[in-house]
This record gives sequence, C-alpha cells and structure tokens, in this order.
Amino acid sequence: MQSLGLIELSEPVSFDPVGLATTVFFDTKNQQVFSVRSGGATGIIVKSPGKQQKTFVLEDKGQILSIKLSTTQQVLSIQRKKTSLDLHNIDETGQIDPNEYSFGPKNKNSPILGYFWSSAEEIVTVSDGCLDVFTVVPSKKLVKYMRSSSTSIAWFIHCPVTNLIVTASKLETSSLQVWSVKNSSLIKLSVIEISGSSVKEKDVSLINVYSRCYVRVNVIKDGCVCGIDLYSTDNDQVTLAHHLVFTPTPTIGLQTLDNLILVHSLQESTTSVFDLACNVGDKIDTSSVTRHDATISATSLTEKNSCASVDYLPSWVVFLPNILVDARNGHMWTLSLKLKRAECEDPIVLCRLYLHRTGGKPHVLSHLKRCLQSSDVSLQQFSQMFHDIMVSYCQHQNAGDLPGVYMLGSKNVNKQIQAVVVLDQSELFTTLLAPAEKEGVKLGRIQGVLVELLLTLKNFKIKPRQFIQEMVINLAVKTQQYYQMHQYIQYGVISDSKHLACIILSLESVYTPARQIALDMMSRLGNAVEELIEICLAEGKAVQAVNLARESGLSDTICARKFLEASKNLDQLTFFNVFSFFEERNLRLRGSSRFLADEKCEQFVEQFKKTFL
Repeated sequence: MQSLGLIELSEPVSFDPVGLATTVFFDTKNQQVFSVRSGGATGIIVKSPGKQQKTFVLEDKGQILSIKLSTTQQVLSIQRKKTSLDLHNIDETGQIDPNEYSFGPKNKNSPILGYFWSSAEEIVTVSDGCLDVFTVVPSKKLVKYMRSSSTSIAWFIHCPVTNLIVTASKLETSSLQVWSVKNSSLIKLSVIEISGSSVKEKDVSLINVYSRCYVRVNVIKDGCVCGIDLYSTDNDQVTLAHHLVFTPTPTIGLQTLDNLILVHSLQESTTSVFDLACNVGDKIDTSSVTRHDATISATSLTEKNSCASVDYLPSWVVFLPNILVDARNGHMWTLSLKLKRAECEDPIVLCRLYLHRTGGKPHVLSHLKRCLQSSDVSLQQFSQMFHDIMVSYCQHQNAGDLPGVYMLGSKNVNKQIQAVVVLDQSELFTTLLAPAEKEGVKLGRIQGVLVELLLTLKNFKIKPRQFIQEMVINLAVKTQQYYQMHQYIQYGVISDSKHLACIILSLESVYTPARQIALDMMSRLGNAVEELIEICLAEGKAVQAVNLARESGLSDTICARKFLEASKNLDQLTFFNVFSFFEERNLRLRGSSRFLADEKCEQFVEQFKKTFL
C-alpha cells in the first residue's frame, strides 16, 4: 500500500539557472531565490512562490558570496568579502540605493561563515571565532554592535523561525552547541553529545513542528542514515525527545509540511511520513524518548494533479520547510498535501492524521463513513477514534486544560499537541449516523457505533444532544432491544429529559417497564413535577398524582376539578381518597369542606353523596 499523490509538487517557479555568469542563492528566512548575473553590472532577480519578482541592478564590485533581504524587504544585505557585509537601502518604490554601508564581525580578522536577519533591523553574523549581534538603522545608514560570544566554529545551522543556532567546532563532530538569540543577546544553551558516531553539517538541521523547534540529528551507521534523533528545545532546555526509524539509506532530505515530517530517500525516490501526534511507536526503555515508525504508507512526490511519481534528481536541493530548488535547471517548487490520497491500514492512525491537518474535517468525516460501512473496523477502534475527536473538541472548548486521561492517543502522547479539526455532535449525526441506514449499513452496526459515541461522551462528561439520544431509542425499537435501552438509561448513557421521557412512555404497549422508566426519569429531573402529575393522571394514577403534589408543595394550588375528573371513573376507593383529600384541603384553607362555585365540582359532590352517603 502506497499513498501515491499524497505530496504534490507545485507548478515550478522558473529562474535563471547556475551558469558561467549566473550564481543562485536561496534565503530560508524569506523563502526567496536570488539569481545574480555579473558582467559590467550586477543584475539581481528575486523570486518567491506566489509573490511578485523583484529586480535590482548594482555596480559590479566583485563576486557575491551571499545575499539576503531583510524581513521587511527594505534592506539588501550582500557579502562580497570574507570579513564584511554591505547593506543597501530599498525605498518604498522598490528602488535600491547604490551607496552601501558596511560592517564586519567584532574580530575583524575572522572570516564570516554566514549570517541571517534575526528581526527586521537585527543581523547575526557567524564567523570562525565568534557570534555577533548587530542592530541596523537604515535611516542613518548605521550598524550598531550589540553582543558577541567567542567560540570556535567550523559550520553552523540556524532556525529562521525561532532564531536558534547550532554550531560545530569541527567539520565532523560528535558535539553540537545550541544557542538562542533573544532581545539582541546570545544565550548559550546545552551541548548535544552524540554517542557512537560523528555528524557533518548535512546531518543536522532545525525544524519546527506543532509550534516546537527541534534539533534534528541523523543517526549514521555503516555509512547510511538509519534514523533521526529529534532534540526538543522547549524552555531553552535541550533534551532528546523523539527517535524516527526508517529503512537505512545513504542520502536523505528532510522537510516539514503541515506539521508532518518528510524524510526523502534520494536513492529510492520515496518519502517516509512521520506525525509526532500520531505516536506510532513506544517509549524507548524507561526514558522520555518516543520511538516513531512511519505514520502512513510510504509515498513519492508527484507532479501537480497527477498520481504519477517523479524521480528524485541529484540536482535537487531541499530547503525547509517545503521548498525544492533545482539551481542547475532553474526551477523551484513548493510541496503541498493532498489528504484525500492518504492511505493507512490502521483506521485510528489515519483519523489522527486527518485531525491534525489543516482542512482535515471533510476527510475525517469521509473516513468515519468508510469505517462505518466496513465490517473490518471494530467498535473498539471506533471508540478510540471518538475519543480522539472528543479530545480535540475539549481542547478547543477548554483551551487545552484537560486531565491526563484525555491525552490524544496513548498515554505516551504529549497532551499539548492540539488537533486542528473540531467536530461537534451535530456534524457526526448529520454526516455519519443519520444517513447510514439509507446507505445500507445494518441497524446493529449503526447501533453499536452510536453506543460507542454515547459512552465516549459520558467519559468526557459531555451531555449528548437530544437527536443523538432519540436515535438510540428509535434503533432500540427497530431492533427490539428494549432491555439494552433500559440499561443505557439506568447507567446514565442516555441522560434524562422531559422529551425523552414522553417518548419512552409511548413505548409502554411494547415494553411494559417503559412507563416506570419514564416516571423515574421525570422524577429525577425534579423540575418536571407538573408534567409527571399530568402523566399520572392520564394513566389513572390519581392517588399517586395527589401524593406527588403534596410532596412537592403543590397541594394548595392544584385544580380539584382536574383530579376529580381523572378519578371519577376509577374504582370507588380511589375516588373516595381523592375527594376526601380536597375536602380536607378546603377545610384547612377556608374553614369549610365545601367547594367554591367557580371550582365547578358540583357533579363530583353529587357522585360522592350517591356512592358513599
């Protein structure tokens, strides 16, 4: 089983490819590709997916080693020399100022390995001997030195989202230093010690999934990548949190897409997909590290609107989060997710995958419909899927303040990973349950799934909507499972309501205990005394109705005529007791046992006299 077409390439953005006179650069912060043409004048063309291209022309002052725009697109930074950077202001019309202003690292003899814009007016330079933070003041063409930290650096990687930096002191190393840039300061975090192997720059990156930044380190064995370790950086504490497992391969590319981690194998032209929220794995020993296998079936990249896989080219360069650049041929693609093409043998995992994806709601509902129609999906699996759906619902209703029992999936999943899709009872009823019988699903199957939903709602202390409970009763009638319905009411799976009590009462002709069930339900409601009295009178239980009125404090206000009318054709003892009750009430309230004229009880007085006097 392969999820072909799950990850699709966009229409390519074309740019001038690498050539004798053209150099290509990519800026991960702004997701921009730069084509720089030299020869007399330097022509710079900037392209980005879905955005209008920018074009600049500058005097050719030598080879460009690196080029980036500030986050506001108002300053162009260019590295022409190993020890300095040139800055050019860009006005509101997009015209570039040909006069640059320059700066270099604090240690002027340290060659710059790279740099990045940490904010709109802040640049961090990384040289072989230090990290430096500078503030840029474009209006004054001024660069202010802020902070620095001396350390030996052979290479570095950084995160454009969180401004975390990882540095290595050697080209191949087993020790990685993590830094954080905050408020123009450099904060030295923990050191990652890699046991058993050493890594190169290509083996390390910083990725963001579910609003968390992880240091990704390839696990190397016998010259192949056999796994990935993810180190959490929460609260500036660096700890190993996840271990991804896949078939060993010599070369991989790693990207993220809608909080999925994509591991591309160049040799196999396949992509393994991992979702940390699905937790397809277990804790490693007793540690806090979670082991993950691929979440769904392996897939391959496909062209737009096609399920035909494409060959992974050696000329591709993979950038985070989801950009592919082929500088040799002058093409740039973005990756997109086609959820309808996702396949997985485990329906629970596929449901969780949909719950955590943007635009996943229709796919969750379609998935549940397929599961309802398939006898291969057990009620236990439905129970777990409903559990995950209710976790998402409660997280959004209660801002994620849930007890540990409500954590998504198994006990090992971090409960702070919040799902994107929220489904309420009306959507489940309208799309999944209500049309099921017409779609050919057996009543017993519908009933079983519906009960699992009710049990899940009860576990989460969510009151079932009336239409859900009515459907349970209607199915019990159709399948003649009255005793099961009785148990659902008895154990609180079906909650009490006046409307349901009336429906249940109407079942007395086919299920004798229904009357008592309805009366007990009305009694538990407490605020439904009048309705309960009406039911008793309609059923000829006049004495019970009088007793209920007395116990609830209504004996002084109830209408005598209504009670006497209900008891006049009953047995003589019942009529005697009801009539005597109202005579005693009259005596207590008015000092006389007689009825008032406006009570219109003359016929009942005559009946009492003829029968008992």
